[in-house]
Amino acid sequence: MKLRKGMQAIDFTINDIYGKEIKLFNFKGKKIILGFFRNVSCPFCNLRVHELKKLGDTIREKNIQMIFLFESKPQILKASIFHSEVSPDPLIGDPEKLIYNLYGVENSFLKTTLTFFKAGTFSEVKESKALNLPVDKDASINLIPADFLIDENFNIVTAHYGSNLRDHIPMSEIKSFVGLQNI
Repeated sequence: MKLRKGMQAIDFTINDIYGKEIKLFNFKGKKIILGFFRNVSCPFCNLRVHELKKLGDTIREKNIQMIFLFESKPQILKASIFHSEVSPDPLIGDPEKLIYNLYGVENSFLKTTLTFFKAGTFSEVKESKALNLPVDKDASINLIPADFLIDENFNIVTAHYGSNLRDHIPMSEIKSFVGLQNI
């Protein structure tokens, strides 16, 4: 089931890549940016994490929590220098896709295929080479990203399910949600 604006966020408890228990409900009272990404080697997802990471300190100063989920195993995420730099924001490996399923994140061969007909796709693949990402041979090819903006009362403000592998909620909407329109 896909979630929609106005619904309550679904609570979950899972360990991050360092073994720290993350319970979504513990962040009630803060705004939350919850991102579901494909895997440690996905060029599009990792460029997006890099983009969000640039806002990290500013977002944390505003008492906003970012949480990133990847379908890769925690040990693969921990081995990636790029991903270890995401701290202190929780980085969660969910290879069984337990939390993905709770939030209705989908697999779609069609949406995966459509990605390669979008302008800029191949330049992003080339740009991501500089991130020196590890390979995740167990990763799904067809997992489509999703993003959720959750308010202080645990209400979903935005539920964005990607239309292709590169489709994430626009950064302008994230900046507006966190009160950073001028950055």
